[in-house]
Amino acid sequence: MMGSPSYTISVEPLSAAAFAPFGDVASRPTGERRRYLPTMLNRADEAQSFSFWISSAAALRRLPLRATTLERHPYSAQTFVPLGSARYLAVVCGADPGGEPDLTTLRGFVAGPEHIVTYARNVWHHPMTVLDAPMEFAVAMGVTGRQDDDVFFDLDAEVIVVMPAAAF
Repeated sequence: MMGSPSYTISVEPLSAAAFAPFGDVASRPTGERRRYLPTMLNRADEAQSFSFWISSAAALRRLPLRATTLERHPYSAQTFVPLGSARYLAVVCGADPGGEPDLTTLRGFVAGPEHIVTYARNVWHHPMTVLDAPMEFAVAMGVTGRQDDDVFFDLDAEVIVVMPAAAF
């Protein structure tokens, strides 16, 4: 689109510290009986029910990715547990004062199959996208039962997610 802003973001390795403004990252428990995911409990009173499902994510194979849509979940955090061995993307941004995505805060992370990602409530994120090969995720979040748990935003701006020249 002529005159629309353009954003190019280079992905970085996922770490708990870098992802903290957007939610939690946990590794699969190795040598532990269980690992708790604290942000997963971040929900509004309206999200009285718990939903758990398996979601299939398309495989991109390699970057660049042209992002066209972001989503958020106003009543609950959303947790993704990978059920395979592929890498995947976690593309996120904050909200502007009106609640729409603030594209100046866009960040992109490459997660490994050992990473469990929880998007905090109301965090804008790109739909799950897998690198390498198709993969499924176990997904959990609180729901209201009113069919208003997902908010989608079509991007007018051009948003391109790329791998940095000095890939990790």
